[in-house]
Order: sequence, then structure tokens, then C-alpha cells
Amino acid sequence: MKTKWLPIAVAVVSALSAQAAVSAEAAGFDYYGYFRSGMGTGDGGSMQDAVGGSFEKKKLGRLGNEFDTYAEVGFGKELKSDDTKSVYIQTMFNMYDGDTNSKMDDSNFGWENLNMQLRNFMGLGETSWVGIRQYNKSYSIGSNDYDYWNQTNIGGGIEGMKLGQGKLSVAALHRDIADSYINDDAQNVEDMIDANQLELTYDSLPVWNGATLAMGYKFLNADATTEQTDVLHKHDFADGHAVMLELNQSLLGTGWNKTTLQYYADGSALQGVTFGAADTLNGTVESGNGFAIRNHGIIPLAADWELSHAINYAEANDIKLWDGKEGDASAFAVSAKVTYHWTDITRTYVEAGYFDDEKTENGDVESRSGSKTTIAQAFSFGRGGPELRVFASYLDSDNSDWDGSHAFDNGTADDTWTIGLQANVWW
Repeated sequence: MKTKWLPIAVAVVSALSAQAAVSAEAAGFDYYGYFRSGMGTGDGGSMQDAVGGSFEKKKLGRLGNEFDTYAEVGFGKELKSDDTKSVYIQTMFNMYDGDTNSKMDDSNFGWENLNMQLRNFMGLGETSWVGIRQYNKSYSIGSNDYDYWNQTNIGGGIEGMKLGQGKLSVAALHRDIADSYINDDAQNVEDMIDANQLELTYDSLPVWNGATLAMGYKFLNADATTEQTDVLHKHDFADGHAVMLELNQSLLGTGWNKTTLQYYADGSALQGVTFGAADTLNGTVESGNGFAIRNHGIIPLAADWELSHAINYAEANDIKLWDGKEGDASAFAVSAKVTYHWTDITRTYVEAGYFDDEKTENGDVESRSGSKTTIAQAFSFGRGGPELRVFASYLDSDNSDWDGSHAFDNGTADDTWTIGLQANVWW
């Protein structure tokens, strides 16, 4: 029943968005947003039964590998301004529905942006802000839906302050640690540990023609209560550190390539191998260190051909957990997408990805791997515009949960296929 209503829902959302854009522009508001949706069927029934919400898309790529609905709708308004500075308010709500068979009344809504900005008050081109904000959005692999340096946080700071040839950003941020403990009735109880962050980034530093350098450091402080450390969890919580160095190189006019090095320590040590965003402490980690090497970008091959790619390799070493377990881990993932533009309104994609993870825990070695191949036909109004896609994907897995379990078709198969439709829209 829900599938029958999807075309109507998309049409209504499009019409309302268009009307909202006209009304917002007339009222002097900025109107912006993002929307994606995937639906279809799989080898073992529905997408949800065959694959779930997605299969390792941070590693394998998101094309033909997103079977949910997600939207961000935002508004911005300049409240006060003169010739040099301004006061700006920004808001954006988001919506997520990860179940393709869900009821219409169980979707999750939240805030993605809700902040106040003072722009250029110091005359250095900076933005001073407080609230909830999508912050440092450029540190992301879009084709894999993966942010490797935090994107959305609550806090405040000064962003993009001109200093020398580059730009300095300073932020105090807040993101609690999700943890749990066993109560006296042997029940697993979810708990939140207070955590604060100090982030420093210096970016846009020119190094040679077409290339810029970015550097970042993040200190993550776990601020657990005495009751949480001594009574509930019966262990302390380690602080974390994350360091980043990134080279951004333009290629052949319209292309680009980014090479990123990241280092993690103590409470942040697992962020690389777990494909985290470097903004969350792993509350189970007492000590250790890790690193990640990333390379991603888009390379024009000819007038109508282009190649996008993402390569990630990460390690975690000398990991010690609060429960006494010790070990190491590694993660490797590569994905690539070839695009052929038939015309300005239609194109064909072929995307393939592979990952291989390994971990050692108290001397026991476990591994898992998987792959995805997708072919898709896309339609849009101009190159690089919002798209409607028809896709077919084949997915394969070996030991998806480290224990030899099956990944697909409700835990009964090691591989599966899916066919369906996707919308990918931004404005």
C-alpha cells in the first residue's frame, strides 16, 4: 500500500517545496534542503528483508544501496546588516524513515541546524555561531555518505577566520557517549555519558597551483559522574584525541582529489576502523591508537565520461578495553563509480565496491568482507542536478557480523540482488 502512495508523496513534496521556495524568496528567506528516497524489491522479498537499511555503504558506496527516506529542509534569514557585518539565523529540521514497510506515523524528526551567526564582526571574514550546526561539511565522501571529520554538532565557535594565507576555525562542541550497563535485575540499561570537545582547524592554505592544505586537531573530554564511573559502569572513561591532515588538489578543470591522513588516540582509537566521524568517544576503550589513510575524488576522463573513487585504509593498534579485552584491528575499503553522460538529462552509472576487515581479540583472529556492484540509469534537468534513478544491485558478504552469520535475506543468504528506484534531490 505504501509503495502505491510513493509517487503521490513525491509529487506533493515537490509541489510544496516549489511553493515554499517562491514564498521564502519573496519574504527574504534563504530556502535550502536535501531529500533522498529508495524503494524496490530484492531476491528475498522487500529491500528491508533482502538487505536491511543498507549494506556497509560507508565502504561500498551509496548508489543502489540506500533503501530509506531522509530529508533536510531549512530556512535562513538575515536579521540585521550593514555594509560590513550581519546577524543571521539558520534553522533546518531533518526526517528519517529507515523502514520501507513502515507506517506513516513513525518517522523520526530532529534538528540539523538551529543556530545564530554573527558574520564578519571582527572584520576577518569569520562567522561566530552558537547552536546546532552542520559544521565543517567539506570533510565528507559524498558517494559513500561518510563524514570522516564531524559534520553536525551542538556548540559554538568561530569559523573561517582569515589568518595568514589560510583560515582558522575554533569550536567548543558537545556530543554525549552512548553507553550501557547491567542493572541489579540483570537488565541492559542505556546510559549517556557527558562529553565535550575542543576542535581546531586551519584550512584553505595554498601549497602549490590548484592545491590547498587543511589541518585539524580535536580533543574529546569524557565528563562522567562519580556514580557512572564508580557504581553503574564500574570503570572510568578515557579522553580522546584526533588529528587530521588533508591535501585537496584540483584536476583537469572540473575534477578534484583529496588525500587525508588521520591519527586517533585513547578514547578515539577505534574511530578509523569503525568508520567514525572523529567526533564521538568510544566509551569501551581504555587506551590505544589508530590511523586512517583516505583518498577520494572525481576525475574527468573525457567530455562525457568521469570516474569517482574512494579508498580507505585504517588500523587500530594496542587496543585495551575496560572489560580487559585487548587486540588490534584493520579495515580496507575501495569503491569506484564510472559515469557516462548520454545527454545533459540522462546518464548511466556503474559502481563497484569491496571491503575487508580483520580484528584480533585476546589472540583470536576474525575477518569479514563484502562487495557491491550497481548499475543505474539516472535522469535529471542538467548535469549535476537532482536525479531520479532506476538501479539494479548485487551484494555479497562473508561473515558480516564476525561470527560467520549470513548477511542477507533475513539471515539466510551470503549474497542477494535488488532492483528499485531512487530520488536524490538538493536545493
